[in-house]
Amino acid sequence: MMKLYGLGPTRSLRALWALRELDAEFEFVPVNILGGEARHPDFLRLNPAGKLPVLVDGDFILTESAAIVMYLAEKYGAKGLMPTDLKERAQAYRWTLFAVTELEQPLWRIAKHEFLYPENKRLPEDVALAREEFLRWQQCSNATWTGASSLSARG
Repeated sequence: MMKLYGLGPTRSLRALWALRELDAEFEFVPVNILGGEARHPDFLRLNPAGKLPVLVDGDFILTESAAIVMYLAEKYGAKGLMPTDLKERAQAYRWTLFAVTELEQPLWRIAKHEFLYPENKRLPEDVALAREEFLRWQQCSNATWTGASSLSARG
């Protein structure tokens, strides 16, 4: 049975969502980052970087949430999470990587400076820059997403 090592409010949610969406059998193994469990030698054997999430599927170990989601989508291909057509699948990869590399960063900066940091540590100008970046990417994605409408119609 697969094991997903993670912590609720982290990028582990991506992998957890995919496992549940695919109705896969797995065990969720909570890792207490604040308690130092991600630096324990047993965990570091799974991921020397000490980061979450980690998927263990038999003797195969995979880190990085987006890679885990793509792996699971391919492993459970009959469930239809990933398109079978190569070009449609390339678009799914594109949007997955776009979310991780381009979209996540400005959204995370906004969240930190509006909700997480104490008021005296917040940088309103950083939020403004992040919002501009997010809006620029949103315009770009709106223009190109229409070309990938077959992906969104998969239901």
